[in-house]
Amino acid sequence: MRRMGIKAKMALLLLPLLVLLLLFILRSVPHFTIRTIQVTAHQGSGQVPAEVANHLTKLVGTSLFALSLGKEESRLKAYSPVQKASVKRALPSTLVVDLTLIDALALVQGGEGQAFFLVKGDRLLDLDSRDVPDWQKVVLSIEVPLSYAQMMARHGIDEAFAQVMELARSLEGKTTLITRVKYDNNSSNSFGKMVLELSSLNAQIWVREPVGAHLVQAAILLVQQDQQDALSFLSLPTRRYDLYREGLVQR
Repeated sequence: MRRMGIKAKMALLLLPLLVLLLLFILRSVPHFTIRTIQVTAHQGSGQVPAEVANHLTKLVGTSLFALSLGKEESRLKAYSPVQKASVKRALPSTLVVDLTLIDALALVQGGEGQAFFLVKGDRLLDLDSRDVPDWQKVVLSIEVPLSYAQMMARHGIDEAFAQVMELARSLEGKTTLITRVKYDNNSSNSFGKMVLELSSLNAQIWVREPVGAHLVQAAILLVQQDQQDALSFLSLPTRRYDLYREGLVQR
């Protein structure tokens, strides 16, 4: 019994060494070199982030057994659009990657396309500019000053921007006339100003304080009525309307 116990202990001690030896041997077998990477992305934009694609491309030519699947999953999850990642081997030469992207609330553009971020909860996460077109198809896009975007990226979104985002999201699907949403926190009031651009009407609505979606929809109808008799309005300078809780004022 004692001899069996010693043999069992020796086998347990040797097992990790045998596993390492086997992996070393498998790493040197050309048959297991990565030639194909199958990658899918769920949720979010539904597209593989550019940085992830670049990283995976570099793995082609590597042995399947030279990779630590756990470390690869951690690397992929470090990219801001990725929430979960699963990496598996498919012998003899395929790496299978399954990504779950974050459920972003909005896309924030800082400055004139100088920086881009995704809103997740109360945080702003960096977004590669190459991924912007894919995310713009599925989430609301809001333009803000670059310094303001950088501040929120460091400290989280503030109450005013949360109100702007809530209002903009509440308008989704209710009107197709809004072609651009901008927000500037630099103003004499605590809310700042939210600019809704109506390109087809050559007009802008400046929301000067927190209002409900129903007031914005009513304001858009008033702008349409105000311009329906001005047949040449498209050749005129852009008209500005300021929206308050009490009403709409043309400037």
